[in-house]
Amino acid sequence: MRLLYNFSTSMSRHEPDDYVRNMEVTVECYDEDCSNAYILGKLAMDQILWADAVFDDASLFEICDNDSQGFHEAHVILSKGANGIRKDLKVSDDFTHVMFIYGAVFHPAIHPFRQGIIDSAVNLFGRNSLAVMWKETSGLSEAELADMGFRKIAGAELIYRHNALSNAFSEGHPRGQDADLIALPEHQEWVLEAWKEFAHMIDR
Repeated sequence: MRLLYNFSTSMSRHEPDDYVRNMEVTVECYDEDCSNAYILGKLAMDQILWADAVFDDASLFEICDNDSQGFHEAHVILSKGANGIRKDLKVSDDFTHVMFIYGAVFHPAIHPFRQGIIDSAVNLFGRNSLAVMWKETSGLSEAELADMGFRKIAGAELIYRHNALSNAFSEGHPRGQDADLIALPEHQEWVLEAWKEFAHMIDR
């Protein structure tokens, strides 16, 4: 199994969208002969260059509001509209960026590996970061999310974790989660159709 990332990034930081990388992550697995790879999952993520925005004295409210309604809502929940994380969430200020997962499609064949996929996806740019997503996005149970170190926010559907902190999942899988399965063309067809429906929903 491998993750493929598709995103673009700005060379400068002058406009609000220069602080955000919109990403599409594709999960691929091989067939029985290891000759063909098929898509078994997809993630929609945003990376916000949080520390850069704070250093540049740019408004995180404007940056998140400019990106999407979902990221705007996530920022308001995390910071109450300010340029720092709410004190009651007890998150250290040493993280450099935020990885926000707002969409996920997993074929049932890779459901046992969703924790490993998400853990790998949010750590692409290092563990000195914050991961946030809506509670229902991954389809994981509350116990599985807690094992990964995700915490609830009172009165909100958003969950978060500091990726540098140890958790039960990372301790149990220090070198990642092994995935032994065979991908089929019909798996990819299922994922692409489900992804098309997701894209249609967020475009409304």
